[in-house]
Amino acid sequence: MVRSETIDLYRDLVRTILPPPPDLTVSEWADAHRILSKEASAESGRWVTSRAPFQRGIMDAVTDNRYEEIVIMSSAQVGKSELLLNTIGYHIAHDPASILLIQPTLDKAEEFSKERVAPMIRDTPVLRERVADPKARDSGNTVLYKSFPGGYLALGGANAPAGLASRPIRILLADEVDRFPISAGKEGDPLALAEKRTTTFHNKKIIKVSTPTNKGVSRIEREFEKSTQDYYHLPCPSCGHLQSLKWPQISFESVAHACESCGALHGEFEWKMQEGQWISKVPNARIKGFHLNELLSPWKRWKTIIQEFKEAKDNPDTLKVWVNTTLGETWDDMPEQDLDDNEFLARAEEYDADIPEDVKILTAAVDTQDDRFEVEVIGWGEGRESWGIIYEKIHGDLNQPDVWERLDQFLSQTWTKANGERYGIAATFIDSGGHHTQEVYRFTKERVHRRIFPIKGKSTRAGDHDPLIAGHSRPKPLKPHLIMLGVNEGKRKVINSLHVSEPGPLFCHFPQGRGYDKEFFEMLTAEQLVVKTKNGQPYQEWVKIRKRNEALDIRVYALAALEMLNPNLETEKTYPMTGASRVQRRKRRRRRTIRSR
Repeated sequence: MVRSETIDLYRDLVRTILPPPPDLTVSEWADAHRILSKEASAESGRWVTSRAPFQRGIMDAVTDNRYEEIVIMSSAQVGKSELLLNTIGYHIAHDPASILLIQPTLDKAEEFSKERVAPMIRDTPVLRERVADPKARDSGNTVLYKSFPGGYLALGGANAPAGLASRPIRILLADEVDRFPISAGKEGDPLALAEKRTTTFHNKKIIKVSTPTNKGVSRIEREFEKSTQDYYHLPCPSCGHLQSLKWPQISFESVAHACESCGALHGEFEWKMQEGQWISKVPNARIKGFHLNELLSPWKRWKTIIQEFKEAKDNPDTLKVWVNTTLGETWDDMPEQDLDDNEFLARAEEYDADIPEDVKILTAAVDTQDDRFEVEVIGWGEGRESWGIIYEKIHGDLNQPDVWERLDQFLSQTWTKANGERYGIAATFIDSGGHHTQEVYRFTKERVHRRIFPIKGKSTRAGDHDPLIAGHSRPKPLKPHLIMLGVNEGKRKVINSLHVSEPGPLFCHFPQGRGYDKEFFEMLTAEQLVVKTKNGQPYQEWVKIRKRNEALDIRVYALAALEMLNPNLETEKTYPMTGASRVQRRKRRRRRTIRSR
């Protein structure tokens, strides 16, 4: 009993000398202290939660002891990064703790630290007082580690296992979890690795945030479905019925949202001026979950959202991005039916010239085998509608110079439209894999002025999300300009275009003959997208259903060449006589000039 009284007296003394901080929620702390930096925000200055009132409930869930986990499935343009930053600021200044923020890659973590965290600390006085100047010696303030009294902030990449399994963590912030790899090296699921570090804390908080990606493999969608599934509801200005803002209720003509109860149309600001509230679909769930779409955003007008939808709707690639980033919903990337090679063969067309009238530019791609090259030239028009021009096999021993000379002659050709206009190849990508890498490097390095480049498919681990143009390098000793390709993304784009059934954007035309035979279409349709599981996480992978797939790979390379060039295909401008033909004309003129002298 005496010992208990002594402890109580000691606690009273500590409270007298060091009074506890005021009881604040994250939103209250942000309103009182947070300063938005000029380089990181379109609205710099003091933070005001009422600017986007839906953010209050999300931030205040951080201090709600009923929930250890918070999930935010979100569109863009709703301030989700600021929610993470306010949580970091709160725990630096008000409730010191060990914090780990994970980004999809280590590079992204460094970028977030430099562009978002560092400016917030610099411009928010209560944070600047607690985190040492990074320029000071032994300050404990580096790009990926920032110490402060009572805790620290560590930043890491989901692709770097060393940063995920060391220090104990009380506050775990996982940003863009749909972009996390399935495995951090050989260590397993990076999110599971990080979550284990919170085990010893009774007051831990795990916050997972992401824009969703593909249906069936989206991490954030799976987490959200286990949560309370909160949606922000606004009352109808006419009848008062509470409802979340939904895309099907938007009227394009009046730029208004129809009430799902009374049908009354009200404009954007009539809805957004109403006082809203978060309502749970599954109130007894142990995880707190929030869903946000851009219709709520004070930084994005409905008129703009409608216009962006109209521009995106005819192209599966752009529509997917719009659904993910505007509606905050997953995209179903699994085709309803398989591609039929016989259907493509049956729909082959007879062109009126080498190149149809609507073609604006040519790209080519080369697959290297031990005994041959396989080459395709593709014409591209508005909306990335494409026309196969020729598919050629050039046989020979790739260890001998003559087959390389024949490849060079083929790539130097021009093709003609009905009006006589001639086109050369604007860019060519050549596969550098296999047994002839150095020969490919040598061939392309000598022809870089013709935009002939070597390419290499980037290592595609389960769950990777590399873009089609995934990087560049200069491998020794020849140092060619090697272009890395995200092959999975390229195949997704090519297969999506093959599923387009009517001429127009993305539709693929094929000529009769010219190498486009049954074998070509069997190779073009030789892979399917399937869902697999690793470390308990589903992911999508392309698998062969036939032995040969060269035609599909080549289409990916030719599309990548187009993306590298990035021409404006929507204008009337065309790109004739590009590539080798123009260079050779200059050489011929130069030789004639020298001879005349």
